Amino acid sequence: MRYVGVLMGVGILACWLGVLEGQGKFSWMWYDHFDEIDDHMRTVNADNCQSKSREELVLRADTVSQLPVYNQLLNRIWYPNRTALIHLHNMALNRAFFYSYILQKMNDSQSFYIQPNWLYMYMSAAADVNANPYGINGSAFYFDKDCHYPNWYETVPFNNTLPLFGPKAWRHDDYQDQDNYLREPTRQAVMVADLGAGRGMNYTHSQFKMNPWYTKWLPDLRGDLDSLMKFTYNIGIKYSNVTGKFINDDFVASPFFGPSSPSAQEKDERMLPVMFTQPYFDCGRSNKWIVSAVSPVVDYMPRYSNWTHLRRQRYVGVVVTDTDFIELDFNACGTSAGNPAPSYLSGVHRCQTTTGCKAKIGYGFKRGGYICHCKPGHTYPWNLILPYQGDNIEQSTDTEYREGFKCTPVDFRLVLPKVDNLEGVSIEGGANQLTSGGVRLDTETSNLVSSEFRTRNLRSVNDSVLTFRPLRHPHRDHSHRSEAPVTLEEGLEVETPDRWRGGGSTFFGPLNKDQAARYRDELWMPVRPKTAVPHGVHADTQASHDRKPITMGQIEAAIRRKQQAAGRRRVDTWRKLSNKTDPTFSRRKKRAAVFDQQAFNRMMRIFRHKEAVTSKTCHTMAPHNLIMAGDVAYGAKKQFEPEARTGLRLSHFLSNFLQNTDAAENFGNLRGGGRLHEEHMFGEVIANVMGNFKIYSAAVYFDRYSWETQDGTKRELFGPWAYKKEGSFYVIDTAGMPTRYVDEEWFQAVKGRWATNFQGLKTYKMRPMIRSDPNGTSSIRHEYFPMRYKAPTYQAGYWTRPHFRCDGKVDAWVMTYLSPFFGLDTFKRKLVFRGMTAIDVPLSLLELNQCPMGFGVANAFKNTARCNQFSTWCRPQMGFSFMRGAYRCDCRQGFEYHHLDGKFWIEGSLVELEWEKKSRGYFSRYDELKCRIAGASAVSSTFPVLLLGVLMALATVL
Repeated sequence: MRYVGVLMGVGILACWLGVLEGQGKFSWMWYDHFDEIDDHMRTVNADNCQSKSREELVLRADTVSQLPVYNQLLNRIWYPNRTALIHLHNMALNRAFFYSYILQKMNDSQSFYIQPNWLYMYMSAAADVNANPYGINGSAFYFDKDCHYPNWYETVPFNNTLPLFGPKAWRHDDYQDQDNYLREPTRQAVMVADLGAGRGMNYTHSQFKMNPWYTKWLPDLRGDLDSLMKFTYNIGIKYSNVTGKFINDDFVASPFFGPSSPSAQEKDERMLPVMFTQPYFDCGRSNKWIVSAVSPVVDYMPRYSNWTHLRRQRYVGVVVTDTDFIELDFNACGTSAGNPAPSYLSGVHRCQTTTGCKAKIGYGFKRGGYICHCKPGHTYPWNLILPYQGDNIEQSTDTEYREGFKCTPVDFRLVLPKVDNLEGVSIEGGANQLTSGGVRLDTETSNLVSSEFRTRNLRSVNDSVLTFRPLRHPHRDHSHRSEAPVTLEEGLEVETPDRWRGGGSTFFGPLNKDQAARYRDELWMPVRPKTAVPHGVHADTQASHDRKPITMGQIEAAIRRKQQAAGRRRVDTWRKLSNKTDPTFSRRKKRAAVFDQQAFNRMMRIFRHKEAVTSKTCHTMAPHNLIMAGDVAYGAKKQFEPEARTGLRLSHFLSNFLQNTDAAENFGNLRGGGRLHEEHMFGEVIANVMGNFKIYSAAVYFDRYSWETQDGTKRELFGPWAYKKEGSFYVIDTAGMPTRYVDEEWFQAVKGRWATNFQGLKTYKMRPMIRSDPNGTSSIRHEYFPMRYKAPTYQAGYWTRPHFRCDGKVDAWVMTYLSPFFGLDTFKRKLVFRGMTAIDVPLSLLELNQCPMGFGVANAFKNTARCNQFSTWCRPQMGFSFMRGAYRCDCRQGFEYHHLDGKFWIEGSLVELEWEKKSRGYFSRYDELKCRIAGASAVSSTFPVLLLGVLMALATVL
């Protein structure tokens, strides 16, 4: 019994300590919208989804915010947390363009049997998923009722339709496969099925639960909006059937109807070419919560009729691409200009009142995807690593949350001068140039940045003499200072000594009327409530407590005293460690020398080189002047990965088709894959260019004698190349050009790598399920289950150096991504290199990184940022393409941002502008664009610290 009593006592004590400690890890957290959505998702799974109602299988439409809009992709800055949705949008549009083009191009009885058949559509959908392992998890092409004319069923007569046909591919979990020894999902297996086959699979029925995409465009029974919703695209094509010669010297027009092309002012969602669904549960297939992008496919209906005047362009189906909902980032911060409404999950952050919220990238649907930074006028505690991470806040106890994650006020904040109507100083650097008035010199790209950013805090002073009316202090002699009256309407009243004029340091400056009204209350508001000032406090602090104006002399003296004291402490510390290796001291010496003038000079030469080569001058330049070094393209592999994966998708499709099809093979009443047609390839490259604004051109280059025509003969060369120029689209068979693409350096480089060595290729699987009969009674396995093929990954592709395409067509600086594809030899035994796909992206859209980097980083622009390395650290600023100054300078740990301008960082464009002024001898604020050493806002102590001090004192006495 004694032991039982002891155990009971220990248990009671433990429970009491647990309650005292905070009553649970998450007891302080309140129930919010995130918990509501999370609880809803947990109630649905693969076992009970079929018994759930339609309302239970969908989430609110505003659960996913900031959806990409087609006519805003060029005039808005889209941040990386929306890259996956933009790629999903572009891939749906890509496939819609392809099927619209190919169905109308082959809309006659002569080309009926060379249209894309079931195997083409299956492999195309599988390539969408396999080439995008982390972005696209499903791809489908759903035909409307009685809109698909099968050319692949022996028992279906010509000019007859199937009731439904919907090939869909989704990622399959292959961890139980026999060849998966690690028992881990590889993201290299895809299940493909015809969702128009099977019992209860009528996806056009109003009671079908999992078709939120159907009513976006279908059924298309009325033609009153055809002229508005179906846009006519005109493609110019040059054919070639002999190497080195075109059939016609002029382009052959090939118009077709496709998804709409709205103006930039269009607000009606129905006029957009792509729409998104609300999140829904994909029951019976992937069994996940997904979000889909939907784009319509246009064809003439009825297809084969002698009365052509009765036919109309009609939406015959929709292309649907899916992504996992839990993989999509959401912005937990409150609604703002950067996080516009509607957003149901906005405001679920847990930042304190002294901190602001900023979303993080890559967290998906889980808490903690944000940081809490100090608001303007506040600073971090000196002993903490900044900023506060959202996942740390979400895991904190009640006491930790109440006592921590806060920022302290910053005293003695200063205002930089701001004077209008002065002579401008331009910044040389790329296509985007700023003046001291904050206006870009080129007008073509000026809409990429809002006017608020372009004009914010970029004006300065170019005069060598400044006079302001001082704020008189009753106990100071002002006879030595010169004055000139400046009213509050013109600017804030400040005091400027003569020795401050014209040089580098500036403290205060006039504001305009709007800013004066905005900052008036904040400027004269005390940072602490009025309290009794202890004896011995300096007059600067006394004036702050009494709400009396503080002169610049007082501020200068206070800052000088603080800096001198800090300097003395540093000197004492360095003397103590003079005989030891001090990593902190050596690291700070490196900070002061991070800026590399040689790298800066090279960056300026790159900018001038880029601007000097144009479509008019490129013909007169030597070939070596039309290329740049490879380190100029630093960051392209990550920034243009979605565009590169568009080309990778085509190489996956070609590899699968060439390795798993036989022109003479049939499967009972199912025809085999047949052969590829040149129009198929023309349509693929055209769709790559039309479906993505960032892709300037796209191509497929077949190796010598790798392309088979419909009669089985082989052509020496075949290389369809599509490009855009002045809003029009063209496609050329480059086999007809006088120079052979197989002799180019980039082709030889890729072929030399993959011609005999296939190390690095991955094995992908496609599990096809087909309908048992033309009526779609059931779904059965295909004879080849699964189908395997070898294809490259994104990392196996090849990025070229930046080069200027001086061909009279693209005429721009581009970077090219090349991805090989492979087939089998004549005996179907050995893997053979068959060619490559190519994607051109513009160099002008590359975002530069000027921040400090290591010696081994191949970045031509590194170490060119002019941040004050002692007090600030550099971070790239997203949204500014090939522009000098696209960075920000954040305060380092132990420093505070003391400028009174509503920000907590220093803009790189402002730093570059002020440096230009200083280098030209103008009045500049460059020397003040830094952070100062943080100081305590008040003297305080806690009981543990006080107790520790008492114990130490007693120990000393004893």
